Amino acid sequence: METNERRSALAMLLALPVGVAALSGSAAAAPRKAGAADRLDRLASHQEITDILNQYARGWDRLDEEALRGCFWPEAQHQHGGFKGLSQDFITKAFPMVAKVKGTRHSISNIFIEIEGDRAFAECYFAATHRRMNAAGTDEEDYFLSGRYLDRLERRGGVWKIAMRRGLNEFERVEPRADVSLAKADPEQLGRRKPEDPYYTMLAAFRAGK
Repeated sequence: METNERRSALAMLLALPVGVAALSGSAAAAPRKAGAADRLDRLASHQEITDILNQYARGWDRLDEEALRGCFWPEAQHQHGGFKGLSQDFITKAFPMVAKVKGTRHSISNIFIEIEGDRAFAECYFAATHRRMNAAGTDEEDYFLSGRYLDRLERRGGVWKIAMRRGLNEFERVEPRADVSLAKADPEQLGRRKPEDPYYTMLAAFRAGK
């Protein structure tokens, strides 16, 4: 009886490494949870990409060419409306056209971002208002355009920028000017473009410690 017990105990000991190995294999096969550093990197990347999307909108509204070009890598591809080519060329072509209208207002929303290492895919909605002269040249009108931006982004040297953009237009409307108080407001009360807009003077003062 004692011999049988020793044999059973030996068999259990011999089987133990096999069981441990099996458990180790299961653990290795299980997906690895992202560590704190990975989660922090993804959170920071998400914010940096969001900043780029907003910078593009602000760049058009303030007619800030430097801000616009800074959103894209030099070889970034661009397709929006009837344009298909380099993003830098899109800015070159559209800049004087936007400069002719009295003002614009672009808003970004519904942002979705998926990140894989140094690559990312983003979708966002845009809504743009353009104050311009009507076709007859008799008064101003508002042209509304909204749609989505689909972007592929890359991080190079720790910096995120757009490597490819596809703009999709989904809604437009034209309405006569309907200003009430703003039509007669003092220019000091209204937004302007670079470099006259108070954003640039106040930012410069802030950076100077004032």
